[in-house]
Amino acid sequence: MVENPYALRNNDLSDWVNIHEVEKGDGHEYFCPKCRGRLIAVQPSDPRRQWFFRHHHVEDCGASRETAIHLMAKQILVEERTIMLPYLAIKPEPEVYGTYRWHRDVRIFRLLQRQTHEFDSVEDEVWMDGRIPDIVARTGKRKLLIEIVVTHDIDEEKLKWIQERNVSTIKVSLGILPYDANKEVIRECLLTGKHNDHNIVWWVHHAKKQANQQRANEYYIDQVVRRDLPTNTPKPKAAEAEQEREPRETQSRLFDHESGWYN
Repeated sequence: MVENPYALRNNDLSDWVNIHEVEKGDGHEYFCPKCRGRLIAVQPSDPRRQWFFRHHHVEDCGASRETAIHLMAKQILVEERTIMLPYLAIKPEPEVYGTYRWHRDVRIFRLLQRQTHEFDSVEDEVWMDGRIPDIVARTGKRKLLIEIVVTHDIDEEKLKWIQERNVSTIKVSLGILPYDANKEVIRECLLTGKHNDHNIVWWVHHAKKQANQQRANEYYIDQVVRRDLPTNTPKPKAAEAEQEREPRETQSRLFDHESGWYN
């Protein structure tokens, strides 16, 4: 288990610190963000050894770096009520590619632009049909689930639960953060959707994606046929790489960007 580099200074939920922000004899007390027990800063003089907080008593609640980042990220989302929503592209389904192979000059579709969104409310610890998502965010009657991922991705059981209820869900992948990233770094990640130019926010499920899939298939085929492009042509390697990047084109006449982004 990775040691925990985070604590609450003087048991204040608004005052998160990492181990490198603590000075010996500074007069403050530090507490576990999970069990709220007292912590001791362990700062070995040997530069090869890791700095961390340990519980004052022998009993350890098992709080780790992952637990602390989860709690910190959820607190930030509740406070800010804002996150950077990722883009969402709709690609023709595999059977469509089977006949109408990939053409670089044929557009794929972006259902959503990458955008900052402010919610009416953001809550954690909300019970939903036998589960407690990390975050439930709402705008009017629409809701969005937000899952915080550090070391363990969303498991198959939870993914199936999300899909069966057809509830729009994004995940925030914070596993690439440095060991002792502070609260401001995590806040910036949530507000920008990036860390060091790497995307960290992704759609897990979008409630309206499947409803638009057939339209995307038909529009793709229409472009191939209308332009009299050859079928069953090999997919260029350059096209494969481009497919993984954000699409350059937006088909706004196909999709409602303003109202269709989540259920």
